[in-house]
Amino acid sequence: MIDFSSYITNYGREVGLPNLKLNENGVCSLNFDGKINVDIVYNKDNDQCFFASPIGTVPADGREEFYRQLLVSNAFGIENGGAVLGIEEEEERVVLSYTFIASTFSFELFKTVLGNFVTMVENWMGKYENLCRASASSGGSEEGTAPMPNAFAYTRI
Repeated sequence: MIDFSSYITNYGREVGLPNLKLNENGVCSLNFDGKINVDIVYNKDNDQCFFASPIGTVPADGREEFYRQLLVSNAFGIENGGAVLGIEEEEERVVLSYTFIASTFSFELFKTVLGNFVTMVENWMGKYENLCRASASSGGSEEGTAPMPNAFAYTRI
């Protein structure tokens, strides 16, 4: 089994953060470009790790359309590269997260997936702004919204 904490310390050294490490709870937080926060959480007992990043808060207006669009984006895991969007209930924050089994990752794969996750967060921050505007202007109605293609439309059983 790998020592996942060494991935964090090695990553820290590579990016100029020589003291980067998981805390006693298996957590470390990173900030990219002063605007993207990513928590890395590692549970040693089940060798599970996840990245989590806040995207924004749930808007006060147009929530139904906003939620619908988030669910559409989560469908099949394709649009988010296997990451999922969710709502952190206490603060009503939209969160993007990605979970994996640490021992299945090499250090190089860890760095690649973390980089891809940060890019996905940055993309979602832009989408979030557009989604909030569209949801508010639609007043929660689906009028003017393009229908989601049915992935099963061509499946024959």
